[in-house]
Amino acid sequence: MQAVDYLRKARIGALVVIERDISLSNYIEKAKKIYADMSSELLISLFYPNNPLHDGGVIIQGDRITCAGAVFPTSNNAKTNRRLGTRHRAALGISEETDCISLIVSEETGRISIAIKGELYYNLSIDDVRMMLIDELRPKKDSDFVDEEEEEVYEENN
Repeated sequence: MQAVDYLRKARIGALVVIERDISLSNYIEKAKKIYADMSSELLISLFYPNNPLHDGGVIIQGDRITCAGAVFPTSNNAKTNRRLGTRHRAALGISEETDCISLIVSEETGRISIAIKGELYYNLSIDDVRMMLIDELRPKKDSDFVDEEEEEVYEENN
């Protein structure tokens, strides 16, 4: 979040894609491999203007930056706003194909957006982004798992 806030304030464009259950290995193979511990300094330097890896996206797997300069498919959704730039279209495109979370910082406006499941959440505050990431990255409860205490209560009542 520190890196995103810095990039937002400095109006440095960024596309950060967080892998979840569906592998992004096809995109990692074609990008510049990094395999480094995540840090705000590294994220900022990767997107710094004139850096050779400035264009394209960064892929995060777990707590590691796997690659930079990743190229993603752009969304072909007819409902997508035509004024959106390539970064936003790529974020939407990869979120339509996989279950990833795509975080975008606009170079033109400094606004932050997130693409999840083919939906773009535009012009978010830093707190909105933080809460969405916490919610989306929280481990999901297994609906098939039944707590022993709940099972006992159920059996007593039936």
